[in-house]
Amino acid sequence: MRRDILAWIIPALFIALALALLSPGASGISLAGFGLLLLLSAVSLYSAWRWGGGGRGLAVMIALAFLLRLGLGVFFTLALPAWGYPEPAQQAGYLFPDAWRRDVEAFQVAQSGTSLFFNAELQFGSDQYGGLGLLSATIYRFLSPDAHRQMLLLIPGALIFALGVPFLRRALTLGWNAKLAGLAVWIYILYPEGLFFTASQMREPYLIGLSAVAFWAVLGWREERRGAILAGLLSVGGMALISYRAALFIAGSLALLFWIEYILGKRWGSLGWIGLAAGALAVVAFTWYWFREVAGWDMLVTMRQSGMLASVLKNLPDVLHVPFIVAYGLLQPVLPATIADPSIPLWHNVAVLRALGWYVLLPLLVYAALTVWRCADLAERKRMIWALLLTVVWVVVASARAGGDMTDNPRYRTIFLVWLALLAAWAVQRAISARDPWLLRWLLVEAVFLGFFTQWYLVRYAGSSDKLPFFTMVGWIVALSALILAGGWVWDRYRRKKLR
Repeated sequence: MRRDILAWIIPALFIALALALLSPGASGISLAGFGLLLLLSAVSLYSAWRWGGGGRGLAVMIALAFLLRLGLGVFFTLALPAWGYPEPAQQAGYLFPDAWRRDVEAFQVAQSGTSLFFNAELQFGSDQYGGLGLLSATIYRFLSPDAHRQMLLLIPGALIFALGVPFLRRALTLGWNAKLAGLAVWIYILYPEGLFFTASQMREPYLIGLSAVAFWAVLGWREERRGAILAGLLSVGGMALISYRAALFIAGSLALLFWIEYILGKRWGSLGWIGLAAGALAVVAFTWYWFREVAGWDMLVTMRQSGMLASVLKNLPDVLHVPFIVAYGLLQPVLPATIADPSIPLWHNVAVLRALGWYVLLPLLVYAALTVWRCADLAERKRMIWALLLTVVWVVVASARAGGDMTDNPRYRTIFLVWLALLAAWAVQRAISARDPWLLRWLLVEAVFLGFFTQWYLVRYAGSSDKLPFFTMVGWIVALSALILAGGWVWDRYRRKKLR
């Protein structure tokens, strides 16, 4: 055995002992269950680290991606019953009601002795948690038959997400450069909403981690063809078991990238256009009815639950209701609202961190959207336009699908974390290398927005009527933002003339 693998195995065994003691029914069965899962995780992550090129930097990235999610999941499991809301899911130690219901059902099926495959109680084959229910029930039946140890299910999610790290870094190094790859991977690991939604027994860590593997399968096609085929099939198949609709969109996005990389511009590229058009029509036909129905229902629920949103919509023409709700969903979680919201300390801090992460990322995405068209390198420009257009489509779909919901909207959006991290890292690298002041200007625009809305929400939650009318405030924000952007444009033209 190589000596360096012990640096992965020994900490895993200590963590297994700690989790076994923290879980119900501490016993040899508990230690064996945690020990086996963490030992498999350590060996898998070690193998991925070596495949990714090794090195201390990659080891830190992989270990941190795994330990942050496992550690946060354990923290919330223990903290929510004491510091969370008096709701069944939180009192049971779960961040989300979906995770609680699915996990309890999986444990009940595991104890029932019935067949796990194609079990209707696990919703196998549904778009939500069929495959995840099967995985959960399997782990409970064979590794925890005597007690419901919910922290066991945090381990495979953290493992799959962390396995995406070396694949993502290698893919971005092939398609762009090592510096961009490093920055994007750190965003992938540390983005607050990515942490929040992957530190639970949910589908997000699997979908995000497997999408990173599938991303490498496309860009690594020339480098390692057999490995790319195997990685692509396993990752897309795994995503399909968790959520076939998300898998369909991600697989379609990566098929488009494959076409751009290897077919576009070739003699037989016309076949690619035909295949692309057929695939796009198939996706639209397959998902349109479902999307229309659920999006309409989610928007209705959002309007009913938000008094502020309902009052604003009363003053807008009907034709603007859907665009307004989608725009509102794009801003969720709204940072000024989370700052002013008088919720319990645990959830207040979580909400502020989630919102802060999105509002740091958002101006980078806007800057990337306005700058990518000027990229001098043709191959890079094609890849970035691909990433931008697919991200815009997915984020808008997520906003329409969940309306203005503070949880589901960002949760759907975060599934595209690989694309978000790429765009944000590219924007930072370009702004620095080109010494472009436009990123700072967009940050100033965001500061104006946050300043006005934070004051507005603070006054609103204080119960005071002494606040600007909503549309008057929007007018001020638009006017000041236009002044910043127009002033920047005039200043740039003045400087160019002066340099001549």
